[in-house]
Amino acid sequence: MARRSFTALALVGAAALWAGLPALGAGDLAAGSSAGATPIPRGLLAPRGVGGIKAAVAALATAWLIWGLWLERRGRGDAWRRLRDVGLALLGLAGAICWLNVFQFHYPGFGHPSDTFHYYLGAKYFPELRYTRLYECTAVADAESGLAAVRPIRNLETNQLTTSAAILAEPDRCTRHFGPARWDAFRMDVEFLRARVPERRWLRFQQDHGYNATPTWGLAGAALTRTSAASETQLALLRAIDPLLLLATALAIGLVFGWRVACVTAIYFGTNYAAPYGWTGGSLLRYDWLAATGIGICLLRADRPATGGALLALAALLRLFPALVLAGVALGVGGRWISTRRVSLTHFERRAALGAVATAILLAPLSGWVAGPDSWAEFTRNSRVHLSTPLANHVGLRTVMSYDPAQRSSVARDPDLSDPMEPWKRARRERFESQEAFFWALALGFGVLVARAAARQPAWVGAVLGVAWIPVAVELTGYYWSVLALLALLSVRHAAMAVAVCALAAASWGVASLWHWTDEIHVWLSVLGVAFSVFTVLLLTPRGVSEESNSPVLSSKMDL
Repeated sequence: MARRSFTALALVGAAALWAGLPALGAGDLAAGSSAGATPIPRGLLAPRGVGGIKAAVAALATAWLIWGLWLERRGRGDAWRRLRDVGLALLGLAGAICWLNVFQFHYPGFGHPSDTFHYYLGAKYFPELRYTRLYECTAVADAESGLAAVRPIRNLETNQLTTSAAILAEPDRCTRHFGPARWDAFRMDVEFLRARVPERRWLRFQQDHGYNATPTWGLAGAALTRTSAASETQLALLRAIDPLLLLATALAIGLVFGWRVACVTAIYFGTNYAAPYGWTGGSLLRYDWLAATGIGICLLRADRPATGGALLALAALLRLFPALVLAGVALGVGGRWISTRRVSLTHFERRAALGAVATAILLAPLSGWVAGPDSWAEFTRNSRVHLSTPLANHVGLRTVMSYDPAQRSSVARDPDLSDPMEPWKRARRERFESQEAFFWALALGFGVLVARAAARQPAWVGAVLGVAWIPVAVELTGYYWSVLALLALLSVRHAAMAVAVCALAAASWGVASLWHWTDEIHVWLSVLGVAFSVFTVLLLTPRGVSEESNSPVLSSKMDL
């Protein structure tokens, strides 16, 4: 039954993905102007309606799982089994479709033109643009193509808003970094991307926060984007990679943890408020880190420690913060050493460490050599500037501790400034500086709780507890909270985790309905996330629990 159900679910999911493939190359408002763009749908398929569908799916999944848990607790685990399984499979599929905004994607279009602009050009022309020249060189390329208007752009060295006047007066500050052939190719790629969005929207792209990928991400990014000049076919193929990686991750979870757990993971991933498709869906390689993390954890549980450790190290090199997942494994080992008063590594742990270390030793220097000897130092400087700039969609414990109700954006923003949010940003920085020591004490203290919970537990449990550490220890833009979907993997230990993960997604929509300004919504989402992390670690702290829950609510898995 489990094999048939999971196979059917995988086939339906693949069919749903295939249904969306024709739109992969479209999505940038194909006519290049608002007049020719496909109209945004109304009613149930408008953004507000799709949000209601997501909230309903998450809430229904929570109630559905509570029903199953209630039956289990009353000794009636086999009651309504087929109906409950079919319902969960349909909810899992609904969660996957919700991630695609019920096939409305970006209202309209599959592709994400802004994110594609940043990561396509940033990777393809990194030797010339580095981390600071993307917007300046785009302005120069636009001017050579006839769009010479001075526009607001962000200075990526300081993250302050300025204008393109200075670079247009001295275009050589940009073009001297290019050879003639490379500059012609860059200008043509810019022209291709610009033709697919309205001019006003194109100009807004250059007020964002630049290309911020690690040199390791740039290895694959550069190799893929340099296959040809920008074209509809190339972009369609590049945009197909992320959905395929996500599908591979879902299949790995289904094979190792069971199809029910894969469904719960899909429900959170597709319905939570903080990390919807709209932020990074339809771009290129924006979910590679999540696939590496999820599949890496699956491999740890499937007794493939070297490959699992290698994938977790790769995830850390791609986005840095997944290093906390590896840290969760290490803390579990350290917790065992303290509790047993014996320092030793099992054969499994040695192989996992070897895979992680070998990957880091290979890829970190290789990516630095390919991108340039100073690329990691440049990435570090760029990250400092980026991380020191508060954003309205930041989430995490630091976001909570930086919040001052008297200086929320609805009050602090000044529309007369070139950057209206600058007073708000300054207030956030000052608030955090006064509490920074307390923040680090809480983050490190939570690490102690992770070590205690992960001690004497399998490495994969420590890795997932490392995921729970992320909302406490680091501040991220909200779309990276898609990683919290992996907390559903703990459902094979405690069936209540499945209920809690779905409830977290449903509650995020409650927050969004109570608050209306982006910064306030994300502060309260942060409160939810941190509280959920505490709940997870306390729930998983051993109290004489059996090795794994055998409850058929969620633990069914295919025979390997």
